[in-house]
Amino acid sequence: MTKHKRAFFIFSALLYASGALSQGVIYAENEADYINKITAWRNQKDENYKQEDKTMLTKDLLKNFNGLNYYDIDYSYVVTGKLTRFHDGRTFSIKTTGGESYDYLIFGKVHFSIGGQQLTLQVYQSQRSAAAGRKKSALFIPFTDLTSGEETFGGGRYLVLDIPDGDTLNLDFNMAYNPYCVYDAGHSCPIPPRENRLGVRIEAGEKMYQ
Repeated sequence: MTKHKRAFFIFSALLYASGALSQGVIYAENEADYINKITAWRNQKDENYKQEDKTMLTKDLLKNFNGLNYYDIDYSYVVTGKLTRFHDGRTFSIKTTGGESYDYLIFGKVHFSIGGQQLTLQVYQSQRSAAAGRKKSALFIPFTDLTSGEETFGGGRYLVLDIPDGDTLNLDFNMAYNPYCVYDAGHSCPIPPRENRLGVRIEAGEKMYQ
């Protein structure tokens, strides 16, 4: 992997930036408004992916690109979890598909429920973001679920979120996105750790592209 792609990955995995796009919870007045905003967000992402200077696709994939694959938008996958923060500076080394490892601060854990099942995900933050005091798009949650390897990428998907002011964290799985190595093997992408293997199907967000 080139230095450029490695540096771009570190930046994009934390910001989820593709051109002007940023990832997080979409706030809306009601469910219909929410669906419209998610649809517009996905359409804009597709438009960005059609541009060579913004796309995550290889040149071969870009030739016939008509849009990414998603589950239908499901408002039930927007959940609020209880955030337990860790203040002791503990770190965790996350392995990547390229064979490297990157150290992240373990920001804490978020406890939530989907379909009546109680679930937990570990929440990470880059050491550089923490040192800079960044609050926007600073939390990183890689995860797998029971769709992984079937309808979604076997290596899991990601959420990137803002740091909340309180002890709750809003999770919007309609915004779950694929690692960029799905679209270009030249990217080196974090592999979700054992702690973030969900024993449920998360039928929301990005699906496998092909």
